[in-house]
Formats: sequence, C-alpha cells, structure tokens
Amino acid sequence: MSEHNPAMQLAHDYLESTNTVVFLTGKAGTGKTTFLQNLRQTSKKKLAVVAPTGVAAINAGGMTIHSLFQIPFGPVIPGGNTHPEASYNDEKKELLTALELLIIDEISMVRPDVLDQLDLILRNIKKNNYPFGGIQLLLIGDLSQLSPIIRDDEWGILRPYYATPYFFSSQVMQKAPFVRIELDHVYRQKEQTFVDILNEVRNQTISPASLDLLNARYLPDFKPTVDDPYITLTTHNNIAQQINTEYLDALTGTEFEFAATIRGEFPKDAYPTETSLKLKIGAQVMFVKNDGSAEKLYYNGKIGTISRRDGNTVFVTTGTGKELAVEPVEWTNIKYQMAEGEMSETNAGSFAQHPLKLAWAITIHKSQGLTFDKAIIDVSEAFTHGQAYVALSRCRSLSGMVLRNPIAAHNIIGDPAVTRFNIQAEAIKPNWQTLERDKELYRMFLLSSLFNFNQLRVNAKGFEVLILNLDTEIMEVAEKFNRQLKAERSQQAATYFLDKFKIVVENLHRQLPGIIGESKEKAGKADKLINWLMHRVSLLEYFAQHSFSTERYLELSRNKLNANANSYLKALNAKANEELYEQMLSWREQTAAKEKIMPNMILSEKTLEVVAAKLPDTLKNLGAIKGIGPQKAALYGAELIGMIRVYKQAQQGGGIEQVSLF
Repeated sequence: MSEHNPAMQLAHDYLESTNTVVFLTGKAGTGKTTFLQNLRQTSKKKLAVVAPTGVAAINAGGMTIHSLFQIPFGPVIPGGNTHPEASYNDEKKELLTALELLIIDEISMVRPDVLDQLDLILRNIKKNNYPFGGIQLLLIGDLSQLSPIIRDDEWGILRPYYATPYFFSSQVMQKAPFVRIELDHVYRQKEQTFVDILNEVRNQTISPASLDLLNARYLPDFKPTVDDPYITLTTHNNIAQQINTEYLDALTGTEFEFAATIRGEFPKDAYPTETSLKLKIGAQVMFVKNDGSAEKLYYNGKIGTISRRDGNTVFVTTGTGKELAVEPVEWTNIKYQMAEGEMSETNAGSFAQHPLKLAWAITIHKSQGLTFDKAIIDVSEAFTHGQAYVALSRCRSLSGMVLRNPIAAHNIIGDPAVTRFNIQAEAIKPNWQTLERDKELYRMFLLSSLFNFNQLRVNAKGFEVLILNLDTEIMEVAEKFNRQLKAERSQQAATYFLDKFKIVVENLHRQLPGIIGESKEKAGKADKLINWLMHRVSLLEYFAQHSFSTERYLELSRNKLNANANSYLKALNAKANEELYEQMLSWREQTAAKEKIMPNMILSEKTLEVVAAKLPDTLKNLGAIKGIGPQKAALYGAELIGMIRVYKQAQQGGGIEQVSLF
C-alpha cells in the first residue's frame, strides 16, 4: 500500500531510519490499522505494541500500556516520586533496554500523565536523558475520534500541570522532536459526497447544505425487515443492551448458549465477546474478528443472521445470502519477553469463543475501528467530543445509513484544543527534506549512544576495584566528548575507550574466578558486567577502524557479539593460572585415590579455580576461601601452598624461597 501512498511511505521511512516520534493520524478508514499490521511484519526494529484499553490491545495484537509498564491507573503528577521501574524484575528491565520502537495504538485516548510516566521509566531504564530514553514512539490514532477517559476528580488533580487532557499536552511532547503524518486516502467510503460530509463533521465546519444532505437520511419510524441487517449505534451502553435484549426475546424458538474457554491470563476488560453467548435462530449478529483463513469470509463488523445450529457449529447467513459455518476461534493475550537475548512475543493467555455478538445495537465507543454496510445512528444525545464523527464514519455509504433522530449542529461536538494542535502541527508538516535532517539527527544520537557509559556505572557496582579511574578516565571523558559531539573525532575516541576497556577486561580475566566463588549473586552481577563490556568492546573495536554509520551501528548493536568480541569472551572465560589449576586437579585425583574417597570430597573444581585465581600464600588466606575453611586448610594447606609458591616462582623466573606458611 505504501508504494502508491506517499504519506504511508514517508511514515515507513521515518520509522526505519530515524528515532523521531511519529504521530500517525488520518480520517476514519484511511488504513492506520493496516499500516500497523504491515509494520509489525516488516520492521527491523525490536518493537512492542501497546494500547490504552484491553479491547484495543487485543485488536492491535499487543498489551495494555498499564500491563507492560506496571503503572497505576489513577492520575500521576509529573515530577512525583513514582518509579515503577524500581520494582521491575531483571527480565522486564532487559526487555525494555532492548526496545527500539514502542507503538501506541488509539493514542487519542491516552492521558498526558501516562506519556510522561513512560518517558520517565524509559529514560531511567535506558540510562539516557533523551526523550523516552532515545526509544522511538509511533503514536497511532485520530484526535477527532474518541477522547481520553478522565473523570472530573482526576482532571482536577492533573489540570494544574497540563493544558489539555490529550497526549500532546504531556511535558515530554513539548520537548521531544516529533512529526505528524496524516493519511488522507479514504479506503472505507467510495462516495465523494459522503467523504466530504465526514470531513466537515470531523473539522466541525459542517455547512447547512451538508447538514441537509445528512438529515435526508432521517427516516421516521424506520423498521428494518428481518432480512435487512441494520445495526443501531447509540451513545449509551444501557440503550444498546436494552435493544439487543428486546429483539432477542421477541424471537420465537429456543435460546442456546455457548461458553467461552479462558486459559492463562486474559483480562476481563479485553473479552472480545460474551463469556456466555446467548443466541437464537434468527438473531442478528456481528463478527468480532477478521477471518484468519485464506478465504477471508468475514471481517470485524460484518453483520449476519443465525440460520441454524449443528452441535458446536453455528451457521450465519450474510447479506449476500451465503451461509457461513462458524466455530470457536481463539484470541491471544500477548506478552513480551526476552529469550536468549532476543525480544519476542509470547502467549500469556487465550479466550476461545464463537467470534460473534448480538448486533441489533452497539455503543459508538465499542464501534471504534469497525465498518458497517447498514447502520441506524442516533447521536441526538451525543455528549462528548468526536462521538458523532465516530458513529457516522463507521458507515460505508450515505445510502446505507439511517438516522433515528435528526442531527443538529450542536450534536457535532469538537474540542478547540484539538483544532489548535492540528493547525500548529500542519505548520511543521514533514517532507523528504525533513526526513534527511532527522536521519542525520538519529546518526548523531547513535554516535552519542556509543559513548554513553551510564550503564557501566550501574553494572560496575561492587566491582569498582577492577575499573581503576572509572570517573576520571572513562565517565568524565565520555561526557565531555558527548557535549562536543563530532563525527570526525569518533575513531579517535573509540580507540581511546577501547584501550581503557581492554584493561578492565584483563583485570576481570585475572580475578573473575575468585569473584564467582564469592556468591551466586556476585557471579550474576559479574556476568552482566562482562556481557555489557563484551558488547561495547565489539562496537569500539569496529569504529576505531571505520567511520561511524547508522546502518553499521544498528547491525552491530543487534548482534550479541561479533567475532572480535568473541576472542575477548573466550579469554575472559578461561581459567586463571590454568597450568596451576590442572596441577591441583592431578594432586586431588592422587590424594582421593590414597584416601579412597571421591575427589569432590577433598575440594570441588570450583574451589580449586578460586585457589588458582587468588594464589593464597598462607594457611589463613587459604582457609578464608569459600569451600575450604580452617579444617581443610590444616589437612591440605601445606601441599597446596607449596604448589602455589613453586608456580609463582616459576612465573617470576626465580628460585624457591623457604617462607613460613603462617
């Protein structure tokens, strides 16, 4: 689709070659959902999809914002002391650290404090003060449609900090570089007259002539026939429920029921249809899922009538007269996880049910994203911004729409704040020239990331003795370079830091076995430090020899380690003083044979690794090593220390001195 749609192509290129925040908007039916699904299949970036509600998250194939980021549902004052990331487990931190692109669907419903929370969390996780920690955001939605759900008491808390309840009033969006790209080709409606009317409704500029054309669809006392599948869109949930119940009760015949099967984690607010689906022959139903088969026999929003039932299969006759056999299908609740260093989706739970719900009526809110061939619309009681536009734009054609009550100009409710934002954003509309500018900004951001060692400070806690002059020779120099960032000096800087990190690696090489022997926790932290160093060494090794480029940096960053780093890793994992270690193993075998016991009963291999690394030269130092203690030091100390002293003298090229064991 992007090949024939310049706006889609521009959005695609922005997402592949920059880290600029992209707000992808457009009228109803312009392909925003299709763009999202295509991007998920083609993007090279490690991405996650989130949405503000459970239903929106399931439809988008992602998680809710609150679930992924573990943030509270209530309002959060910016600059407060809330730090959800402090409670994240290591896997969640690793996942968010690896994240490159965060997609938020239905952004029009997201409050500004939520976006500020995400900014705070991602900056802390990434150890980077760039907006959202440098992660790119794709914000998908239409501000002319549904607004943030925010109660008066919640807005009372947030009003002192935000100009409007929309995401664009967040503090982070005031400073984050962003572009607004509008999709303008309407795929849903083909009648130009109807498209023009919808545009006027969307922009609250409807003319008397257009209002007259719209109200020509007001047909008093209109009653669809049984064979005419109209769905009623209404503003209130209780009205929709009442209509559905009345129509179902009026049908003769036996009511039958299908129970959903729910496995694992699947939040109630994300249930796509009823857990107990009650139907009758003749009931008007709506499909609530796209057909996943190659035939594509139905889509989300397609209307039909129950014609018969055969066991667990229910048959639905659609407007074309074709009868479809419908069986339960499964919706999955996606979660993101890290597996072997790669970000992946996993199935946290599922909801299995026939993809149907009663469809004589539905609320406007729940119709978001759906398309109807025939609809009865009542917006005479519209009470909030965007309701009238959402309802009217669900219809494919003017002729397929019937108004239950006439529409007055005051029923088309808009928000001046949205109009102002759209006008301001239009003034900075991106193009191919701004794309080139933002590509260069991304290149410089990645260059600064190469020399951002804030994560090293975190990983090095407890190992400071191994990283001499961490502040003066590494951190301060890196910060100074990033303040005066110049691409032409990057090879010189890479060479400088590569030398520093090689010294750190050598220190770890010498002392790692002893560190690992201290505790499992210390060993885990050491492993984290090693992995970070290995990856950074591989990057610095390359860019000390080559000019900096976005493509090569991303390629190397997405690989765990390249061949250069593997040689360091191999050296790091080698046992310290391996010759002595092998000698001690032979001694252990001989001693075990003499004492007729298992070798591990003398000393474990892990303990001998630590002895070989630490080279203790007194019984006291030997006994202090975990796995030895005073008793084994007394039994075997003389022989072990003798071997150590011979080894050390041989390394120094000198003779053997007689020194006390104590």
